[in-house]
Amino acid sequence: MSGPASAASKAPNLSLVDLDGKAFNLTDYRGEVLLLDFMSLDCSPCRVLSNDTVKPLHERNIKDLRILSIDINPILDTPSALRDYAQTHNYSWRFALDGQDGKATQAFGVYQIPMLVIVDREGYATFQTTEVISYDKLRVEVDKALSGEATPIDLAKIGLVGLAFIAGLACFFSPCAFPLLPGYITFYFQQRASLSKRKEEEAAATGAAAPAKVSAGRSALTGLKLGSFSGGGVMMVYLVIGVIVIGLVSVGMRISGVAISYMKPIVGAILVLMGVLTVLDVPINTGYITAPFSRLKERIRPSKGVQQVSFSPSGLFLYGVAYGSASASCSVPVFIALVGVSVSTGNPMDALVTFLVFLFSLWLLMAFMTALLSVSEEKVRRGLMRHYIAIKKITGVVFLVAGAYLLWLFLAGEGII
Repeated sequence: MSGPASAASKAPNLSLVDLDGKAFNLTDYRGEVLLLDFMSLDCSPCRVLSNDTVKPLHERNIKDLRILSIDINPILDTPSALRDYAQTHNYSWRFALDGQDGKATQAFGVYQIPMLVIVDREGYATFQTTEVISYDKLRVEVDKALSGEATPIDLAKIGLVGLAFIAGLACFFSPCAFPLLPGYITFYFQQRASLSKRKEEEAAATGAAAPAKVSAGRSALTGLKLGSFSGGGVMMVYLVIGVIVIGLVSVGMRISGVAISYMKPIVGAILVLMGVLTVLDVPINTGYITAPFSRLKERIRPSKGVQQVSFSPSGLFLYGVAYGSASASCSVPVFIALVGVSVSTGNPMDALVTFLVFLFSLWLLMAFMTALLSVSEEKVRRGLMRHYIAIKKITGVVFLVAGAYLLWLFLAGEGII
């Protein structure tokens, strides 16, 4: 199998089979410019990119330009489903499905989809992006490659474990989940401000001294602890999906990857509802979800004495679940493809390490970011208290915007709007 390209080397050669059952190599396109579109059927941004950018480019019938879409997820998608997708949307360029060994995913270091790569006439990669790029911007890069003015770029050599780590980090900033990040930040600040308010009210009622200023180091540790709950929520989503998909595949069953994309409108609708309730100042009670766990904790380790006012991690955990669910249609295909590749090696330890590294990187960024928020929160705590109502309203508006975006992304990907 071809390995990832190193600096100043030509793009990797691959042997693939298209939807007509015809075998071909990427070197067959030498002398022409090739646009590689790495995608998956359950990736809404991939669908938007295909319809709004790749299709208009193909319809221009540009001389010496060829387009190849490679579905990176043979575990979730089938040739017949991919063929139906292309026919339904009148996509007449070439489609192929990556092999079970994920040779295309590894060779080009696909850590996030959609991913576009332009290969020039001599076989060098000249452009790579994971953005939902516009037609005009892509046309500029294509024209550079066609005219020979494009500069070759490096396709970094990344091992399977490294690719899993980078893919996990990319999941955090995926176009499906990133709009939820401002919501998480404002939600965290609003929750911290609410906690500070309750502590001050309790101190005033009991005549106790006001809470002392907390050091930056202690704030960071507190933030890391709280961020672990939200990071754990993200991990939980991928853990459940991974176990289900891998379990079904191991017994010869197949799950439709398109089903995963329906997580997005569900999360979007929930966020819109949360936004409305927050703006209207209607309490959102998550106690019915966390009550069983609280009772279990009391059985295992009963509380001693009067409990102090503390930060409830349930909201952060649930927001992490929402964040992971929203990112799923962008990142689950890559996650499943990487685990599938590691399983195909025949070494259970490779599969386990790949699985755990991906999950760890998901947790890492969320926990680290929350620690930074906690430090900055201590510095602006008094400002948060003065503007508590405004922050709460802003949180609701951000929820509304993020939810509306997820709904739009799903509807646009389905071609409804």
